[in-house]
Parts: sequence; structure tokens; C-alpha cells
Amino acid sequence: MAGPRFCAYQYQHLPLNTLRERWRDAERSGFDVLWNCDTVVEPDRPRHTMFDGPATLTMMAADTSRIRVGTLVTSLYFRQPVTFAKASVTVDHLSGGRVELALGVGDPSAGAKAGGVDWSAGERVARFAEFVELLDLLLRQEVTTYHGQFYHCEDAETVPLPAQQPRPPVTIAAHGPKMLRIAAEHGDGWSSWGGYDVDTEEAFYAVTADRSHRFDDLCVAADREPTSIRHSLVCFPPLTPWQSVEYFQDMVGRFSEIGIDEFVLYWPQTWRAAPREEAVFEEVTATVMPRLRAGGDPSAE
Repeated sequence: MAGPRFCAYQYQHLPLNTLRERWRDAERSGFDVLWNCDTVVEPDRPRHTMFDGPATLTMMAADTSRIRVGTLVTSLYFRQPVTFAKASVTVDHLSGGRVELALGVGDPSAGAKAGGVDWSAGERVARFAEFVELLDLLLRQEVTTYHGQFYHCEDAETVPLPAQQPRPPVTIAAHGPKMLRIAAEHGDGWSSWGGYDVDTEEAFYAVTADRSHRFDDLCVAADREPTSIRHSLVCFPPLTPWQSVEYFQDMVGRFSEIGIDEFVLYWPQTWRAAPREEAVFEEVTATVMPRLRAGGDPSAE
């Protein structure tokens, strides 16, 4: 298994100058990846500020110099493979080869209704499989022709090709069996979170362990080594990573045992007013994350 990665997850729901400082703070704090989201509404609060994902991703790339940047996840509801490939290549060059791609059907709460999208569950998965297949082709070759059930292109050009070769890494978000199979067959990484119906830490751990084991089995069936694929976990409530240094270490240790090697972390006080989280954040980013990357024991003081 690769060494652990720690990612900062920041919705673009703050004033732009505040976001710029937050992105720089994430880089200064030593995070490996900085993620924004792809949505036309604030997923958790109605009538709240929410800037565009692709536009702010470009700003993230321009305002940082080391940290990798990406959108978790680019949503099937709002994007089309040919134009998304062109945008991804542009940001990859702009960032000096730091862009990460993360793909998913997308959460309906992110604005599917506002975008006029009303697909059945079966159609969403079928569309997504084609989206992943076509995007992979577009990012690897200069000219692509593709005729699928849902997506078509004729002599679509990708010139120049991405700065990263053979293409930027792709993480695929998946929970159900069909989506897990797509991730196992095509992803460089797999992303999971508990779910809105998961309301205890025990349940969060159990569903993640089950998905991780099923994903690994699907990787083997696809003749891929499971440990060669990132197992990424969005640390969503009921997880509280900034509760204490001890909690953070225990969380990383428990989930590492079931194969998780990437932890996507919301900024302190995102979910509750808890000023003590700032001090935990500072200690974890300064001492715990570097030690864990170096192969240290998650439970060590």
C-alpha cells in the first residue's frame, strides 16, 4: 500500500478572498491535495453562497505552487466528457502537472433538479460508465472518435495532451456494486463516504469496511492489485477528526486497517462551532500527518 495522503476539502461557499487564504493555508499546512466540489447549489444550506467549481479550481491552481488540486467529484449531472477533458488539460498545464481528477455521478442535492437532470438510477450508471471510458481516451490520445449510447464525438482533439503522462490520476467515487466495478476496472483511486443515513461511527466503519472488501475483490477479478489503487475516505459526520489529536490518530489507524490510505478532511468548525478544533488542526498538520506519511504508528503519541 502507498503511504497515506491527507487532503483538504473546501467547498467554494466563502467570499473569494477568504477562499484564497484558505487554499494557501492548506498548502502551508502540508496537505497533499486540495479539493473543491462541483455543484450549482450549496449542498448543505439553501440560499447560500456557492461559486462555480471549474472556475475556482483554476484559481486554486494559480494561487498555489505545490499542493495538488482537483474537484471531488466532477459530476455527471453538469459536465460533458469532451469539454471536461479540455478543461482538465488546461488546468493541468496551468498548475504544472498538479491536477487530480475525481469522477462521480454526483449527489442529487448538488443541484440536479436545478440543472434539469432527471435520469433513472440505471441510466445514471450507464452514462457514467461511458463518461469514464470516453474521458480516459480523450486524455490519452490527440484525436478521439467515440460512439456510445449516450456520448458521441467525432475527431475530438486533445492538443496539447496533459502535462502528466499518460494522463492525470483519476479517482472514482462509488458505493454500489455497479459503480464499485467501474472504479475497480478504471480508477487510479476509489473514493467513499458513509452516507446521509449513516448516523453512528460504528455504522460508518462497518459500511466502509464492507465496501472496501468488496472493492478489493472486484479489483482482483479485474486482474488489478487492490493496494495499487488509492482507497480514499471522505471524513464526513459522524466522524469528527478534529475532536482531539488522539481521536485523529485512532481514526487513521482504524481505517488504515481496512485499506484506507487517503483521508479527505473538511476544515475545522465546518460542521459545528468548536474553537478547540483549531488547536487540534494545528498540531495534527504540524506533527501527526508528517509522522504518518513517514510510516509512523498512528497510535503513537
